[in-house]
Amino acid sequence: MKKLFYLWFLPAIILLLANQTFAQCPAADFTAVTGGNYNLNGNKTLAITSSIGDININVSGTGNVICIANGASWTKTNGTNFDGSVSINVYGTFTYNSSDNFNGGNTSYINVQEGGFLNTNTSGIGSNLLINNQGTTTFTNTGTIQFRDSFSFYNMGAKSKLVATAPSMIVFGTNNVIENSGVMEFSSLENADAKRFKNEASGVINISRYFYNHGAILNDGEINTLCGSFGSSACQFIIGDKGPGKEFQNNGCMNVTGDVNIRGAAFINGTLTISNGNLTIDKKISGNNGSIIVTNGVSTISSDGGYSGTNMKFWDENTGNHDFDQKNNNNPGVTTVYSVEKRTCVKAEVFGSIGDYVWFDKNKDGIQNNGELPATGVKVQLYEYVSGSWTQVITAVTDSYGKYLFDELTSGKYKVTFILPSGGKYFFTLKNATTSDLDSDVDMEGNSGEITIDTSFPAGNVNRDNLTVDAGMYEGTTPLPVTLISFNADKENETVQLQWITSAETNSESFDIENSLTGKTWQKLDNVVAAGESSTKTTYAYVDKNPSNGENLYRLKMIDKDGTFAYSSIRSVTIETGSQVTIYPNPVSERILFKVNDWSKIGKVQLLDLNGRAVYQSIKALVDGIDVKNLPAGLYAVSLTGTNGSTNSYKVLIAK
Repeated sequence: MKKLFYLWFLPAIILLLANQTFAQCPAADFTAVTGGNYNLNGNKTLAITSSIGDININVSGTGNVICIANGASWTKTNGTNFDGSVSINVYGTFTYNSSDNFNGGNTSYINVQEGGFLNTNTSGIGSNLLINNQGTTTFTNTGTIQFRDSFSFYNMGAKSKLVATAPSMIVFGTNNVIENSGVMEFSSLENADAKRFKNEASGVINISRYFYNHGAILNDGEINTLCGSFGSSACQFIIGDKGPGKEFQNNGCMNVTGDVNIRGAAFINGTLTISNGNLTIDKKISGNNGSIIVTNGVSTISSDGGYSGTNMKFWDENTGNHDFDQKNNNNPGVTTVYSVEKRTCVKAEVFGSIGDYVWFDKNKDGIQNNGELPATGVKVQLYEYVSGSWTQVITAVTDSYGKYLFDELTSGKYKVTFILPSGGKYFFTLKNATTSDLDSDVDMEGNSGEITIDTSFPAGNVNRDNLTVDAGMYEGTTPLPVTLISFNADKENETVQLQWITSAETNSESFDIENSLTGKTWQKLDNVVAAGESSTKTTYAYVDKNPSNGENLYRLKMIDKDGTFAYSSIRSVTIETGSQVTIYPNPVSERILFKVNDWSKIGKVQLLDLNGRAVYQSIKALVDGIDVKNLPAGLYAVSLTGTNGSTNSYKVLIAK
């Protein structure tokens, strides 16, 4: 599924990054009054701070902004030629009842902020316009509304709502992009030819009666045809056949009241439940762990229909053996492989991501300037805050473009640590506090701040996909009390051999050897006396005889006789000791089992829910595992604390 993630995720990022939104109305070039004339000819801002009607606007150039302040309203009925682009940021109310031409070649935006309202009686909308809705958008026209050309609509966030119950039909047209993370309500909906129509896991789409889909659709959330909420006739769901790239894919929960006719390609990885309607399958259905349930109707496979895939389920409630009522497949090459079993719908899990860029900051200003090159092969470690402590999750390495990515992250708190190349001649650029361009996001030890990932936000939102964590590094003269030529940490059996070499020392006193499992909290292992005064190479060594299982970080605290000190760069060594652990099966439905080489090195085992609460814990060797039959389905963490204080965490999915 990772390929599908990128196919749907990357275009969303591109469009969302193009969006220009503001936390509040900025300083304006003009303040609008009814009947006024305003020339927005590039990077101009028009503020609407009261309730006004039509105004005359000439738009050219790019970077123009119209801002409707909280408590203000603008009712627009006269048509406008937009020969440039504009962002209309709605904190108050925008009543949009005009037909406009967007001719500038650049996309214009209507950004409905949280708490804002967009009301429109349009019968057709499109042509270089994108609506980002975090508030409430309502279509008031009672006829058919066409989404045309390259129109895009993003329902962003849990509080966003699209209300289209007045129109008899909404039609998504050619090259439309529709994405929903909140609530959408339609009387009837036809996805005629959308380029992309995605319902995020947090999204809910309610359709009163008729849903005809023959464009591309990906459902990770919930889609319901209600048949009676806003109307009662022609209640059905039809999948048409427009060929490759226009398939229906359901990863979440879809509930249809009325008939379902599958006439085009469909991938059922979630659950499709049909109430008070008949199911007819004329084209092959496939999927992974998908399920169809028919509660009160006739189920038929006919024509070129089939039902196959991996671990597929089918259940007809009112049929004697709960299998299909009829199988009239006319194509012997189409298989029908599934098990007759009723399965409860489980929505697809939503993930977030953290990542971005490491570069050589040649002038040490913390800004990514032209001509500064990417840093390849830099080790990046991800830590997650689990049960009161930071636990290393995974390690990445920057690619040839200096990029790294941690994906498939659940909601929680994370941080990133960058590890400098060996040799002691590279240093991190600190955050530049004198400019708003904070490209470097780490301290002198390569640690980022705390990063919160919340998967209730839509794909591309920085709260869910934080692709902004950068590190600048440079090669230069060491700022340390001694001139450090090298500092190396190497694994030897189950010990770590540390060695460092200085080329010059002046007034140096000693070296503290420090160790960390998280990059956040450090402990002193020992102290080594320094040479004091030296102009020749001096070699030092130390052996950590009891490193922790997993990732170990080391640094030197170089102390001068006057009490001043500085730290070396960090070195990393991974130790795999005899307490190596395997947890299985995963997903699990009844009992979590363990393979542990040496239980004497494990002090405590905990099973934690997503809120970090321990739902089970033991200080004994769990030779019989953990019984999870009575626990709710979902993602959990198994935390193992070693007798040496180290903690390792493993994600486990409990599935029912």
